[in-house]
Amino acid sequence: MAPKRKLVPVKLPAKIGFLSFMGDIAGCGIIRVITPYNMLPYLKIPKLMINTSYFSNYIGDPNFYKNFSFLQFQRSATETHLKIHRMFREKVQPHLKIPLIYEIDDLLLGNEDGTDGIPEWNFAHQYYVKYQPFIRAMLSESNAIVTSTYSLRKEYLKYNNNIAVCLNHLPKYIWGDVEPRYLDYKKGDKVKILWAGSQNHFRHPKMVSAPDGGDFGDKLMNFIRKTVDEYDWNFMGALPIELEDLKDKIQFHPWVNTWEYPKYVKSIGADMAIAPLEQSRFNNCKSNIKSLEFVACGMPGVYSNVDPYKFMNKTCNNDEQMITYIQELAGDVDLRAKVFHKDYSTIKPQLWWEEDDNLRKYINTYLGLMGRKLP
Repeated sequence: MAPKRKLVPVKLPAKIGFLSFMGDIAGCGIIRVITPYNMLPYLKIPKLMINTSYFSNYIGDPNFYKNFSFLQFQRSATETHLKIHRMFREKVQPHLKIPLIYEIDDLLLGNEDGTDGIPEWNFAHQYYVKYQPFIRAMLSESNAIVTSTYSLRKEYLKYNNNIAVCLNHLPKYIWGDVEPRYLDYKKGDKVKILWAGSQNHFRHPKMVSAPDGGDFGDKLMNFIRKTVDEYDWNFMGALPIELEDLKDKIQFHPWVNTWEYPKYVKSIGADMAIAPLEQSRFNNCKSNIKSLEFVACGMPGVYSNVDPYKFMNKTCNNDEQMITYIQELAGDVDLRAKVFHKDYSTIKPQLWWEEDDNLRKYINTYLGLMGRKLP
């Protein structure tokens, strides 16, 4: 392991240019790159100018890059991405000493045969297995890597020892203030329970050859089936095929784009939410994005006891424990209030990009990879 480099304060006045080659402009790319890039130029730091830009087509002219401090490849995976990655190293870096950084928020790699990475029942498994050699090459050949969690950093250290962690945050200017949901609850109302996520949490119906599996256990699935008249179950973004026959009793909300999501998910008005995840390397490397979202919506959550949620108040080791916590919270509005405030207290320093110096920390994450820091 290389020795930790000494950080040298940036000499002001200074200009820092953020540039990202985007692999995803729908989900994590918006959360981790586009959102902070939208806010960074407006951050008020005396004598510091910040410019940000992102693109998805390679530009070969080295002069294009001269106003940027580094080039970041966000969630790149394909052979074409690797070719662009290498073209930058071969044609641009000899002229401009701009570091090349790989940015990633998921465990995309398993063993050489594709096992023990993205679960085989997950629709993304087949996509990323064939791209593993290209991902490994980019990880190894980059000057540095930025991950979303410390567990993910640990997984990628075998490819590169210059790795920094940049946590996820939410934009308050889009989500709005936190308004506790328990304040609107009226005795006798049917408790509204939310799950929100993508189809990748369930075995995809088109994957007929994939093994059974998913982040919902059989007991939890059966519990939902048995309580559709007792609770107001809401699924947003996807619905497991095992529950499709209950569409007339379960509220299903189609997925919306990432910019519309905050307003839509808050409008559902759920009293509590659940985030079940199976125990796996893949899930232990995930970020705690759902706890941020649940708190932003003003509601308590029930989580599986995996790394991203280990500090939350209601974490479960199995379906039975999750069912117990759901019943306890659903039956006691005062308990929901208590758990929400504990969760809020836990997550508050990380919640918003605009607070707790989180944008400044973002800048220092990238400067730190180059041995620099803000004064």
